[in-house]
Amino acid sequence: MPSQVIVRRAEISDLKALYEIEVECFREEAFPLQYLKLFLSDAAFITLVMALEDRIIGYVTARIENFEGKCMGHIYSIAVKPEYRRRGIGSRLLESVEEILKEKGAKVCYLETRKDNLAAINFYLKHEYRVFEVLVDYYGDGKDGIRFLKFL
Repeated sequence: MPSQVIVRRAEISDLKALYEIEVECFREEAFPLQYLKLFLSDAAFITLVMALEDRIIGYVTARIENFEGKCMGHIYSIAVKPEYRRRGIGSRLLESVEEILKEKGAKVCYLETRKDNLAAINFYLKHEYRVFEVLVDYYGDGKDGIRFLKFL
């Protein structure tokens, strides 16, 4: 990747670009625009973008959640424009948000993906996430999901 590639905090002015990436990557499963707006406007969420010059080519959003007194990171979405995949962008975004979650006290991070999304499954396994549970009928179309867990 050229040196003009940077990871930075997302801004509300990035909303349109994030929504375009979300729809391009997830189609009918995409988060609605108002969810992405919440991710950008609510200080509880950590949303990072990967920018190439002035174009956003990927993003990740996560937040700290407390579950039974434990501080956990929850990654809600990670997406990279298809033409920029397999270049380390997703890895850099994931590692960047994990570092922030760790700094905020998370000891564990979790996320969900479709059970039939082999590319995502392999990506998460490569980054030391492990299958925690299968989520029956998790997605709107009745498809199962997988929850992954990683100790930070």
